[in-house]
Amino acid sequence: MKPQMNTDKHRLQQQYWTGKSVLITGASSGLGWAITEALAPYRVHFCLLSRRTDPMQELVRKLGSSGSRFWIRACDVRNREQVELAVNDFVTEAGRIDAAWVNSGITGDTSFQNWDWSVVEQIIDTNVKGALYTSHACLRQMVVQGNGAIIAISSAAAMRGLPGRSIYSLTKIGLSAYMEAMAAELTQIQFTTIYPGFVDTPINQNNPRRFWLMTPESAAQLMLRAVAKGKCEYIYPFRMKLLFHLMRMLPAPLYRWVGHRMMDISRPQ
Repeated sequence: MKPQMNTDKHRLQQQYWTGKSVLITGASSGLGWAITEALAPYRVHFCLLSRRTDPMQELVRKLGSSGSRFWIRACDVRNREQVELAVNDFVTEAGRIDAAWVNSGITGDTSFQNWDWSVVEQIIDTNVKGALYTSHACLRQMVVQGNGAIIAISSAAAMRGLPGRSIYSLTKIGLSAYMEAMAAELTQIQFTTIYPGFVDTPINQNNPRRFWLMTPESAAQLMLRAVAKGKCEYIYPFRMKLLFHLMRMLPAPLYRWVGHRMMDISRPQ
């Protein structure tokens, strides 16, 4: 039964992803890099965006024989004009955008005792404004097409307001609300919000208290399958999904008591 199940999973992903035109932000490292690697066998036409071009060029060389096509550009998602220009230029070349992975994100310690407005503003500008600029630019094309998929990488940090990571939680909760609202408004577009637990990527590698840690390669395969299934939301790994829902169920006074005691776990180092 297992071989058949694996064959069915592969067939589903193949049918969904093969030949698609896919935009990925934050493609120079972490989940963006892993998603690109996982999609490359499906002969995808990639639009890879990141502030750093050298790692993206390295990735393209690595995947050069995959059968996929690659279009890369240095782009800071915090700059709306750069994002819109990149999306428009890619559409001119590719003709369409079938899926957009809204992946760029940063974190930092935003506890009261270590409050730094420059850190706060960088997190908001990248995680909220950058996500909105990317999504809206792609949606303008997708609405004309009549279809498409927006895949937003939120975080398990969206389960509640995490002490020490208040601004990161705020941005990821806000991103989830935006995706939910747009999904209700634009029913012809697929909206998938993904809530990863700890994946071994640069965004959390300085945190010695990671648990249920996954490799980027395993995480990418789970996400590709979830999108191919048309899921509205996807939380992984499974134990993190249980914790996510449990924490959301806690009454506010109880959560605040629990949250105070887990502060050392949630705060980035």
